Amino acid sequence: AAPPMPSVAIPSVAWPLLLACAAAPGLSRGTAVEREGRDDELAKGKGGRWYDGLDNIKVLRPDDPDLHRTVKDIWEGQEGWQGHFNDKRYAILLMPGKYPKGFTIDVSYYTSVLGVGVSPRQVQLDAVHSRNGANGHATNNFWRSVEGVTLRDDVVWAVSQGAPIRRSVFSGGLSLSEGQGFASGGFMSDVAVSGSVLAGMQQQWLFRNMDMRGGILCPAGWNYVFVGVKYVDPGAYGRCEGAVVGKITVVGATPRVAEKPYVVWEEDGGRWRIYVPVFMGNGSAGAIEDHAAAAARKLDLESDVFVAKPGLSAQAINKGIEGKKGLLVTPGVYELDRPIEVRANGFVVLGLGFATLVATDGRSALEVADGLTDVRVAGLVLEAGSLKSEHNWTAPLLRWGSAPGKAKPPWDKRHVHEEPRDPAGVLSDLFARVGSFRYRGCPVVRADTMLEVNSDGVVLDNTWLWHADHDDCGTDPGTSLTTYGKSDDCLTVRGLAVHGGGVTAYGTAAEHVIGGNMVDWRGEHGEAYFYQSELPYHNDGFSTNGYVAYAVAPEVKAHVAKGMGVYIINGQAVNKGGYMLPPSASVQNLMTVVVIGKTSQFSSTLCVRDPSGGERCQGPEKCVPENRCVVRSLPSAQEHTALFLDMRSA
Repeated sequence: AAPPMPSVAIPSVAWPLLLACAAAPGLSRGTAVEREGRDDELAKGKGGRWYDGLDNIKVLRPDDPDLHRTVKDIWEGQEGWQGHFNDKRYAILLMPGKYPKGFTIDVSYYTSVLGVGVSPRQVQLDAVHSRNGANGHATNNFWRSVEGVTLRDDVVWAVSQGAPIRRSVFSGGLSLSEGQGFASGGFMSDVAVSGSVLAGMQQQWLFRNMDMRGGILCPAGWNYVFVGVKYVDPGAYGRCEGAVVGKITVVGATPRVAEKPYVVWEEDGGRWRIYVPVFMGNGSAGAIEDHAAAAARKLDLESDVFVAKPGLSAQAINKGIEGKKGLLVTPGVYELDRPIEVRANGFVVLGLGFATLVATDGRSALEVADGLTDVRVAGLVLEAGSLKSEHNWTAPLLRWGSAPGKAKPPWDKRHVHEEPRDPAGVLSDLFARVGSFRYRGCPVVRADTMLEVNSDGVVLDNTWLWHADHDDCGTDPGTSLTTYGKSDDCLTVRGLAVHGGGVTAYGTAAEHVIGGNMVDWRGEHGEAYFYQSELPYHNDGFSTNGYVAYAVAPEVKAHVAKGMGVYIINGQAVNKGGYMLPPSASVQNLMTVVVIGKTSQFSSTLCVRDPSGGERCQGPEKCVPENRCVVRSLPSAQEHTALFLDMRSA
C-alpha cells in the first residue's frame, strides 16, 4: 500500500515502505486418531459461557478495575514489527454501558474492538485510536477494526487496508491519518460522525452508508469514493477535490447491500446472539438509525451457532455446523486440509479477532454451495498454505458457487435487483494473502485464485486480496522495494475472479498478483465501487505479458466501475494500461499513479476491447499532480464501434 501523494511533489526517498504481512503459528495435524481426539476435546470445551477458556477474547465491563491494564497489555504485545508477524489474535468485547472518563483503547495488529450492545449508542467510551506505526507512518497498519461503539472524543484512525470501521458513532471529529504520516486505507460503513472527517494524508478511502454532518477536509489524497453518504454539503466535495481532477466520486445511494453480522449481548433477556442485518436491495443511504429493527434475524449463540476454537480441524467444524444456522470462528489460526462447507440457506459465518483460515493440500479454505440464498460470510483472514512445489493448481481460497462451466440456470437480472428479500449473500471484511512466512517455516506457496464468485447476485463488501510484497523470511519491510524474496517466488494468478451475474463489489483491493489479471470479471451486470491495486514490485513479467490490474471480458454487455486506482510503486517494465474494459462499460474516475518510477511506465490508462478482437488503448484526460493521471469516463459505445472498425480495416 502506497502513501497518499499530496498535490506537491515529494522525493521518492521520502515515501515509506509499503505493506506487511502477518501470520500465526502452524498447527501439527497429527494422525487421524490424534486429530479426532483433539477435536472432541476442543468441541466440548469447559462448559459455561461460549468464550470461557479463550484467553484472547476479553469481555470488559464499565466497572472492571483492570480496564486500562487489559487493553494496554494487548497493545504492547501487538504493536510494532513484533506484532506485525506474530501469532496472536484478539477480540475485545465491550459490554453495554458508559465507560469511565479517560478510558481509551489503542489498537494494533489482529485486534478487533467490538461493542456488543444492540445499538452502538449503548457502548460509550472516550476513544479508540490507531496511530502511526514503527515506520512513523500508517502504511503498514493492517488487520485491526472497531465496531459497535460511540466515541465521545476526537479519534485518530490512521490505517491502511484490512482495517474497517463499522456500526459506530463519533461524537467528535475523526482523523484518518496522524500528523504528516502517510496512510493507505480504507473503509467504513454504517457510521455517523458529528464532527469533521479529516482525510489528511490518506491516499484513498471508501465511505459507505454514513451520516457525515461535520463535512470532510482532504488536503491530499488521490481517490475518495462516497456511496450512500448523507448530510455532506455538495460544496464540500468540490473543495475536497480542488485541482485534483477525478479525486472525488459520489454515488447518492448504495444499490444493494447488507451490513456485516455482529455479536450482541441482550441485556433484557441475558442472552448472547448474532444479529444478521436486513438486506437492502432498493438503494439505501446514511447510517442505520434503529439497529434492532434492522436485524433480519437473530441467532442464539447457545442453540443456533457452532463456536469454533483454534485447533479444530475442518472435519470437526463441518460436523459441528450440521443442523446449525451459523458458525462463529473465534480468534486464532486454523490449518485446514479441506474446506469449511456452507450448504444451508441463510447460514452465517462470522470470524472474530481476524480469525485466520490457512488452506492446505491444494484445497479451498471455505466453499459456499450453489443455489443458496442470503448467506453471510464475514470477518475472516484467508491464507495460502499449499506448497508450490507439490501442486500444479490450487482451488480458490474461497469459492462461492460451483466452478465455471457447470450447468447453471440462466441468470435473470430482475431476480437480483427486484427481489431484495432473496439475495445470494454478502461477503464482508474478507482479507486474503499469499506469501512466505516464518511461522510456517518460510514455505513457497501458491493460490491460483484468492476469491472466486460463481453464484449470481453476491455482494462483496470490503475485500483485500494481497500477494505479499515482503515477509519475515528475508524480505523485511525495510528492503521490500529492492530485495527479491521468497514471497516473490510464491504464485498467484488472480486476486478476484467473477463469473456470476449481478455481483456488486464495494471497497476492493488486489495487489501484487504476478500470473494474470488481478481482477478477472466475466459475469454480466457487475458493479464495482472503489478499487485499489498495486502492480508487482519485482516481477516485470506481469507487464510484459500484457496483464492488467482490472479486466472485464470483452463480451460483457453491462459493467459499472467507479472510483478506481492502479499504482506502480517500483519496477522497470512498461504496463499497457491499468484497465481492460468492454466498449459498453460505464465508468467514472479511473486513475493510474506512478509513485516511484516514470509516468511513461503506463503506456495508456485503459484499453477497450470488443468481442471480435478490436482494441483501442486510451491515455489520460489529465494528470494532476503529474504522476497521477485520470480518465473520467469512456467515449460512447458508438464512438468505440467506429474506432474498432477503423482498426480492423487498418
